Order: sequence, then C-alpha cells, then structure tokens
Amino acid sequence: MRPRLAIAVLGLFVLGAGALGAQAADKLDSCDLVDPKIEEHILKQTNIFATQGIRDEVVRSLHEPCINETARHPCIKAQKFLIKDGVVYVTNLMPVNGFGYVELIGFLVELYEVSQVYKLPDVEFAYWHDDNPPAETVLRPTAENPTASAWPFPPHDAPPVLAWATFPGNAALVVPYSGAFRCPKDSFDALLDQVPHMNANPPWEQREKIGFGRWNIFCAWYYGNHVKTSDGQPVPCPRDYINDLYYNHTDKLLTVALNRPLAGSGQPAQQVPLLEQNKYRYIVSTDGWSISSKFDKYLLLGSLVLKAEGFVYGWYYPALKAWEHYVPFMVKNKDDVLEMVDWARAHDEEARKIAQAGQAFALKHLARKTRLCYIYKLIKELAKHMKYTPDCSKRPVCVPLVEEIKFLKSFDGTHSHCRYDEVLDPYGAADPATRPPDFLKQLTAQHQAVPHHVWGGRHLLSSSSSSSSSSQRDQLGRSRHRHSGGSSRHRWRRQE
Repeated sequence: MRPRLAIAVLGLFVLGAGALGAQAADKLDSCDLVDPKIEEHILKQTNIFATQGIRDEVVRSLHEPCINETARHPCIKAQKFLIKDGVVYVTNLMPVNGFGYVELIGFLVELYEVSQVYKLPDVEFAYWHDDNPPAETVLRPTAENPTASAWPFPPHDAPPVLAWATFPGNAALVVPYSGAFRCPKDSFDALLDQVPHMNANPPWEQREKIGFGRWNIFCAWYYGNHVKTSDGQPVPCPRDYINDLYYNHTDKLLTVALNRPLAGSGQPAQQVPLLEQNKYRYIVSTDGWSISSKFDKYLLLGSLVLKAEGFVYGWYYPALKAWEHYVPFMVKNKDDVLEMVDWARAHDEEARKIAQAGQAFALKHLARKTRLCYIYKLIKELAKHMKYTPDCSKRPVCVPLVEEIKFLKSFDGTHSHCRYDEVLDPYGAADPATRPPDFLKQLTAQHQAVPHHVWGGRHLLSSSSSSSSSSQRDQLGRSRHRHSGGSSRHRWRRQE
C-alpha cells in the first residue's frame, strides 16, 4: 500500500470508530430471549471455546486460499466478519455468483440490523451459508482440546463458524435462517400481519381433515443412516416416501410432490401458496436438504403441523416440544404419519390446542425482535472467548457491512433478493461507517473481479484470474486481497 493512501484509508477507519461513540450510547446492551432453553443452548454452543479460546491463528485459517473446491470448500462458502468498536466489517468478498438466493443475503441484512440496535463486542467469526454446516467443523475433541476438529488447516481447531442449521457433534453455532425469515414475499415476517386473517379464513371447523404437503423431492444426507424409527428401521427420505404413501391413502393424505401426478386426474401437482394451505387442518412438514425453511411458517398457519423427526436442527429447536407445539411422525415406524392423522381426527380439540400452541410459539419466539436478540447474545458470548484483539490490518479486506448491503441493493443480480431498505432507510445515512459515494463503484468492481464459484467441478485459481488493480485494493482498505475458489456444489434456494 502506498504511504499517502494508507494514511487516508486508516483515517476512514479511525473516523468511523470515533463517530460511533455518540451513536453507541443509544444502543442496547441487554435483551430477553423469553425461553431459558434457548439461553442455555447459546451457552452450550459457545462453551466449546472455553478451554482453548478463539485464537488469531485459528481465525486466520478461515482466510487461507482454497487449493480446490472439493478439498478446501470451507474457505469459499464462508463469509467472514470482523466486529470492531461496534462496526461490522466483511473481511472477504464473495464473487457475484456466490451469494445464493437469500441464504447469505438475509443474514447480512439481519446482522447489520443487530449492529444498529445492540452494542456489539469486538469479535471475529464466519457465516456458512450452505444447507448444512461443513463436515470440516465436525468435532474430534480430546481431553486437552475440546475444539479439536476435522478442520483442514493448522492448528486444526474448529474456528468460530455460524450456520443456519447444524447437527450433534458439529462445532457450527446455529443462528436464524434470516433469509427465509425476512426476504421472500411469503417470508415469516411478511406472514405475521396475515395471522388474524388466516385464523378466520377458514376457521378451524371448516378446514379439511387431510394431511397436506407440497414440496420438491429433496433428500437429506442423514436419512437411511443417522435417523431410525423405534422399530429399528432407518428412516427413508420422507418427501419421496410420503409422496408414494399418498397414492394408497388419498383419504388421509394429499402429500404429492411438485410435478408428480395427482391421484385420479393424473395432472402434475402445482405450487400452492402458503396463504392457501391453511384450508387443510393438518400440514405435513419434512426436512429437505436440511431443516425445512417452511416449518417456521407452517406454525403460523393455525393448522396442526405434523413434523417428520430429523437429525439437524435450527436455533429455536431446543425450546420446541413435540405434542405441545407439533405432532411428530416417523417415530414409531415409517408409516406412522397415517396414525397421526387418525389420532388428530379422533382428538380434534387436542389437535386444535396443539395447533394454537404452535402458532403462539412462533409469534413469541420467532419474531424479528427475538431473532435480533438471539444473534446479539450469541455474538456477545462468543466474544468472551477471544484471545486476541481483532484488527482490520490483519485481514485481506475490511469493508463496512453497510457498504456491502448497499452493493447488494445496487447490483442487478441481487437487488431484488431482499428488503434492503428496511435497514438502509433507518440506519444507513447516519451510520458513521458509511464511505464516500465513489466507494460503491470500487466495491462493485472488486466483487466482479473475484473469480466466479465453479459449481460441481474442480477449480484451481491462477494468478491472472485474481488480479485487480492495486489502487482498487488500497481503496478497499488492504494491499493484499486473496480470492478463493468455488464450492463442491451450490444449490440456489428453491421452493420446498
């Protein structure tokens, strides 16, 4: 970096941190998550770092360049963050085809809102935006080192990685799937205002006593291996199996996958909007590639949710109770969804109370205010284990999150993927981390210069593919900017 420009860039960071002082006084430093089980789960997750702490060499390994996507995919599917003096920065830039649909974008927007509502501590972490947490963060703990893991980079400790779904034995810290909660037209947040209408149209008594489900045939990796019913049999892929079960039990089920033939007419099954699914008294929910992004919304419909038991879990699952908020199936045997429909028909008032309790749970625990509180508390607990002071000068780039969101709003490929103005309108203009107007043009050029992720094939980076002008790198805040390769596979978020 040229000395004169280095001083100018450093000045931007210093001014941002200094100006934040007055604004920080208005931010909150506490909140209530309502359910102690969720609080306990935050402590349980972050406690794995209690012995070794979060060390600089471990976090630095998150920025190691990928050798190829099949052997080193963790470093390209993770968005890295640094929080300093309350300002959130991204410390790597995704290629323009690397954001997914809402998987990463929604979390960026929600994290920015958290930073404007709460006083965030200094910390570094990454966010993994694929359907499941990486296999490389599976723990291999020892008595001396609880964070020993399959992480491929020295010192092989599990780094602080956040993900929207995780499973037992994985070090990934689970956070809300913010994209599904706030970005689509039929997002959880968008449906909240419709709850009174859905409860009355139609009322419970007029809903059809059929178990309804409509989905794509996605089969999670753990079916047939990690999940078994009480009769000792492996659980088959629910979406495929229950689709086939429907053809022999049309009096109880309407669980036909998209484009599969409907019984009788033979016509391919079409999408059914969420606001129309509540005409059925029972909603059948299963995992897809990972946890269902629609399960949260099903709870809002006011119908009884029948949920297939799974292996992965979301951030609020520790507070969720079977037979209180939903009715589980694929517990006794692979066909017991039929028994659950029979039970619900024979115990209508109990079924109705469970449906009401599930809806009340969603309204209380999954609303945006609670999600923001959860993310804040998780970050606060994570920061307690930091063994070094985060410093932008040690990272490839350090772009204020507010500028990254402005880029997403302005870029053709992402501008319609989320409601960016929900955070930019109230916070963006007054944010002391905001950069001069020409910064956006430079940031856009840098994103476009990052080699595209190559899905499904080997991708070795050449020096020419990652070249960009030194002046652009300098104006983004770092003289060294490494690019990482593609992922082993990427799936755009699809309708479940």
